[in-house]
Amino acid sequence: MAYFIYTLLCLIWGSTWLAIKIGLDDAPPFWSAAWRFIIAALLMIAINHFRGEKYPRDRREILRIAFPGLFLYGASYLLVYWAEVYIDSALTAVIYASMPFFVAALGVMMIPEEKLSRVGWLGLVIGFAGILLVFRESLGRTHFILFGTIISGLASLGSAYGSVYIRKYLRQYSISMMASLQMTLGALMLFLTALLFEPFDQFKITGKSVFSLLYLIIFGTVVAFSGYYWLLKRIKVVTVSLIAFITPILAILLGVFFRQETFTWPVALGTILILGGILLVIKK
Repeated sequence: MAYFIYTLLCLIWGSTWLAIKIGLDDAPPFWSAAWRFIIAALLMIAINHFRGEKYPRDRREILRIAFPGLFLYGASYLLVYWAEVYIDSALTAVIYASMPFFVAALGVMMIPEEKLSRVGWLGLVIGFAGILLVFRESLGRTHFILFGTIISGLASLGSAYGSVYIRKYLRQYSISMMASLQMTLGALMLFLTALLFEPFDQFKITGKSVFSLLYLIIFGTVVAFSGYYWLLKRIKVVTVSLIAFITPILAILLGVFFRQETFTWPVALGTILILGGILLVIKK
């Protein structure tokens, strides 16, 4: 089951970068992210209601559970959507692939028992070298806007902190209850940001914006994050974070299929390096 869910998350999140970019053609970034997580949070709450899911009654406990949602959903996706306004989806995926490095660094401080060996760190370096090789041509063609690069890196850091926090402090809680509370808090942060900085009428109801929103809500959020929480409670957080190494490969493959991009030898070699690096990390 863990292998199946891991593979499913790679497939879904590998396609979300392109879906976000498609939606941004007709909608502003903050409102796009806000509506995605507002509706997804409502769906999660409704699903939990029909399942009879119980929520804590103590306010402090609720806030403690919801807290990582500020980073995992709020800050992370606020910055990802914003970054894709300035840089392309493939480049955003490359920069976001730095997440395992942040997870490993935070894990040293927060989860000492899960720290990586030297071989594990070597695997991370090899995998990230593969990422850079895969997108070497993209990096050369893209107008490398510093601002978009920086906020993509910060998005990766935010997601890493939220993931390590859950692994460290919240493993005993129900997956669906945890996800709904954290998603709600993240959605509130996104909504307030959109309300403050973007006119509401900038969100246009078109085929692109609606398709992007529905796909990202159902598959990219409700399905994917439920699986993500399930994995965080069962395997090492660094291993889970390596999904960020695989998704850029799928992003480039989608580009080949939908945009007739060329599959060159750097892509093939980079793919081998990425998978080899992942195997080293998982083994150690």
